[in-house]
Amino acid sequence: MAAKKTKNVVKRSIMSTLFLPYTALFIAVILAFTVHTVISETGKIKVNAFSSLQNNSAMIMGSFDSVIHDLDTVSQNIIYSNLIKEKFGIYINYQDDALSSNEIYENINNTKILFDLIIAMIGPNSPADQTYLYSLDYGKFGVGLDNATSKERVTEKDWCSQVVQANGKKFIYCDKDDTLGRFYSYSGDNYFVSLCRMYYSPLNIPQGIVEVKKSFKSIATTVNTFNSPYKEDVYIFSPEGKTIYTTGSLSTPDNYYDLIQMRQNSPSKTSGTDPIYLKSENKYIIFSTSDYTGFTTALVIDNRMLMQPVHQYLNTALILLFTVMLITIMVSYLISRRIATPLYKIYHQVRAFQLTGDDKDTTEFEDMEIGITEVNTLYQAFLKMQRQARKSMERELQLQNSDMQSKMLALQAQMNPHFLYNSLATIQAMADENMNREIILMCQTISRILRYISSDGEQMVLLTDELDHTRDYLECMKVRYCDSLQFEFDIPEKMHQVRLPKLCLQLIVENAIKYSTKSSPPWNVKILGIMTSTYWELQIKDNGPGFSSEDLDKLKNQIDLIEKNGVLPNLEIDGMGLMNIYIRFKILYRGNHIFRLSNNVPHGAIVVIGGGIIS
Repeated sequence: MAAKKTKNVVKRSIMSTLFLPYTALFIAVILAFTVHTVISETGKIKVNAFSSLQNNSAMIMGSFDSVIHDLDTVSQNIIYSNLIKEKFGIYINYQDDALSSNEIYENINNTKILFDLIIAMIGPNSPADQTYLYSLDYGKFGVGLDNATSKERVTEKDWCSQVVQANGKKFIYCDKDDTLGRFYSYSGDNYFVSLCRMYYSPLNIPQGIVEVKKSFKSIATTVNTFNSPYKEDVYIFSPEGKTIYTTGSLSTPDNYYDLIQMRQNSPSKTSGTDPIYLKSENKYIIFSTSDYTGFTTALVIDNRMLMQPVHQYLNTALILLFTVMLITIMVSYLISRRIATPLYKIYHQVRAFQLTGDDKDTTEFEDMEIGITEVNTLYQAFLKMQRQARKSMERELQLQNSDMQSKMLALQAQMNPHFLYNSLATIQAMADENMNREIILMCQTISRILRYISSDGEQMVLLTDELDHTRDYLECMKVRYCDSLQFEFDIPEKMHQVRLPKLCLQLIVENAIKYSTKSSPPWNVKILGIMTSTYWELQIKDNGPGFSSEDLDKLKNQIDLIEKNGVLPNLEIDGMGLMNIYIRFKILYRGNHIFRLSNNVPHGAIVVIGGGIIS
């Protein structure tokens, strides 16, 4: 028969065992963490950049909306001023060339009032640079940069039909206005944004059009206030896709607007405001569209400018990675050396450790102080384990002895001689009354009770058997007390297979009847069962005088003492019925038990027993 081959095991010192694998592990963890952090942070940097640009786009759009809102406010103030419409109607009527001297004077006075009214509507903050009132037939009245009046027909304006189709809603357009541009210093200041509305008579008949204008110079000033490090180009598009403002060099950025429209109208899951990447140009488009005006602000940024902060972060991260790796190797070596020395000492102590039942064969650890807190705690735990091992063994023996005592004493404690005496006395009284049928039932019930008490079975019995025994006991008591004693069982069917210590329920019921009969009848005893997926409990209620505060405190103190010390007292036959039940539940359910005592309202006592669901 061939000899078994011994597997060669490479033995290494604890120093190398700690240093090499843990150094490699630390480096791998640091490297993985660094890679994860770099990937995560670079993504965050890019997301933050997009978020910042998106905010800039929204702020530019918000500034533009603010300008439009101010123009809209001025236009509505004028439209809803009946006095302005009245004065403008008088002004139109005086546009006839042949006027008398009196009519000329009235026209001049009316024109002055109309001018002052419109100036008042514009206000001191000058939200509008120019305001025009147009008659639908002919005639124009200007207030602002251009205060000229003329017989110009509004129908000759390119935007007139669109304003009429708007039916009183605002219409916005942007274009050059050389007439107003001459009031500014630079040639590029002749771009204006205009808001037009049609106004009506009280009978809802169109009367004319109000046009309010603002120079694009204020919007350009807002754009220039953003000190962005990405040097993005700014474009503002009208709802029709026309470029009304740009800081970029692209002369025809209409394709940007088409891409934005495609993104917004796309049925895909992509958000309608996500950045658009132009692969051919290596650029991103970040945009924001106003729900108020329909205009769109687009920021176009070169991807290389966007990645500059990312590249700077990567360079810094690599330098930190190599520095941390070098420090990790040094620290790992020192830690391994620090741990290895005390572990050698513990190793020799553990090898000599033995635990036997005899004091002479039991070795004990030597007291030894170790400089490392965790290792010292481990060593102290070994010392504590050795000292408590014997105590645990002794406690286990004590629990076993208590368990055996409970088996013997439980039978003796339940055999109440007063119960037998009273039952025989009851049978004698019924015999005197020739109650033969009741005597037979009484004897059968007592027979079942004695058979159940004297049966030599397991300590844990089914609840259905315990209920039958308790019901027999109550029937005997009802024969004695007649209608003065009432009892009720409310137990779910699923609880009948629960196991509990034998004779506990009948003892509690007997105790309830014993104290209830000290008060006036009727005496009621109710047994209520509750069961969940994790525990079950029985509530035994009576309407007697209840527990005194002294009894409750005494029982509570005894239970608290047992829970604190873990030492169970010996079972007693007399005077400790409820405590005996508590001890049996604690032993047989191994601490996963329920035992509560309280008083019922308005009077009576409640005893609750139960435990976790076990086989």
